[in-house]
Amino acid sequence: MKRITPLLTLLTGAGTAAVLFAMSAQAAPRTVQPTAATPSASATAPPDAPSTPPVDPTGQPPAQPSEQRGRPGAPSTAPAAPVTGNWTGRLDSGATIAVTATKGTAVAYVCDGRRLEIWLRGTAADGRLKLTGKKGATLTATIGDGDVTGELVVGDKRWRFTAKAGATPAPVLYRATAQARRAGVDGGWIMLPDGSQIGVLTRDGSPAPAPPLDPAFGTTIVDGSTVTAEPVAADPGTAE
Repeated sequence: MKRITPLLTLLTGAGTAAVLFAMSAQAAPRTVQPTAATPSASATAPPDAPSTPPVDPTGQPPAQPSEQRGRPGAPSTAPAAPVTGNWTGRLDSGATIAVTATKGTAVAYVCDGRRLEIWLRGTAADGRLKLTGKKGATLTATIGDGDVTGELVVGDKRWRFTAKAGATPAPVLYRATAQARRAGVDGGWIMLPDGSQIGVLTRDGSPAPAPPLDPAFGTTIVDGSTVTAEPVAADPGTAE
C-alpha cells in the first residue's frame, strides 16, 4: 500500500497539469494567418476588345471614311463640255442673227440690215448659250439637233429665235478689224446659207446698211476707201 501512494500522487499531479495546460490554450488569443489580397475586378479584368463595326446585311464590308466622304479635293461634278460651231437664223421680229462658238466661248450678232445691230459675248457649254451685251442685253439659248433655239432680251423687249448650224465650217460672221474700228468705222456681216449677206456699217457713230463684203479677201469699199474685216472667232474684242 505504501508503494502505491506515491504513484497515485504522481498521476494526480500529471492529470492536473494536463487540465491546466488545456485551459491555458483555450484562453490564449488565436493567431490569424495572413491571406493573399484578392485582386480587384478592375485590376484583373482583361482590356476591352476593340469595337466591331456592325455587319451589313448584304454582306458588303463597311465603307471606309474616305469612301463615305469622297476624296479630298475631288471635283463634285464633271467640267462643262465646251461647244464649237456656227449658226444663222432669224428673230421673230425679222432681224437676222449669227452665232459663232469656239471652244466654249461664243459671240452673237443681231442686225436688221439697216440701223439695228447688237453684239453679245458669253459662253457655250453643256448645250447652252449664255451671252450678254451692251445696255443689259442678254441672250440665252439651247443647242440641240443642229439648231440653236432661244431668246434675246433688250430692256423690256423680248424676241424668240431659231438658228441652224452651217453646212460647212466656213465663217458665218465677220467684223471690221480693230484698226478700222479705231479709225471710226465698225461693221458686222452675216453670211447666210443661200450665199447672200446682211450687215450694218457704222461710220462716225451713224449706222447704215453695210456694203457687200468680199469674204475671200475680207474687204469692202466705203467712199472709195478699203475697209478690212475678219472672221469672228469668239475673240475677246468682238463683243465690244
